[in-house]
Amino acid sequence: MEHHRLDPYPIPREKKPLCINEPWLVDKSLLEYPHHIEPEEREDNVRVYVPLDLNKKAILRRIDRVIVQYGEATEENEMEFSIDINMILSQLEIYDQIWSVRHMPEEGEHSLESKELVREIITRLEEIPDGGAECFPFEKIEELKREYLSA
Repeated sequence: MEHHRLDPYPIPREKKPLCINEPWLVDKSLLEYPHHIEPEEREDNVRVYVPLDLNKKAILRRIDRVIVQYGEATEENEMEFSIDINMILSQLEIYDQIWSVRHMPEEGEHSLESKELVREIITRLEEIPDGGAECFPFEKIEELKREYLSA
């Protein structure tokens, strides 16, 4: 699972927008190009930040939409299916890091909110019909269990 290093400090007293310079989290076509930490140095470049709400309901809605879009996991669609799910799992990781910083979990490195969300994500991934895909979603399920649920 890809890890994002966020610098959420200082922790704001009220919930303020968090700007993350990873536009591919919203637009998967950007995965094909090198990631730019800084804005592109082009004369006509305009940097636009797109709001992306990261909450349990929104993340589950995105997972459900991707699952409906692809249907069953087949050899033909497993790469694209996996890329779309990975993008959402990156959103999960950011959600987890912010919850952890704001609420300091008593045990472990992951927030209880994220662990609960991961259980629901795993349930959805396990329900994907197997159309002959070799790895997906099986490796994602095991990765999530190892990362978030093994204690």
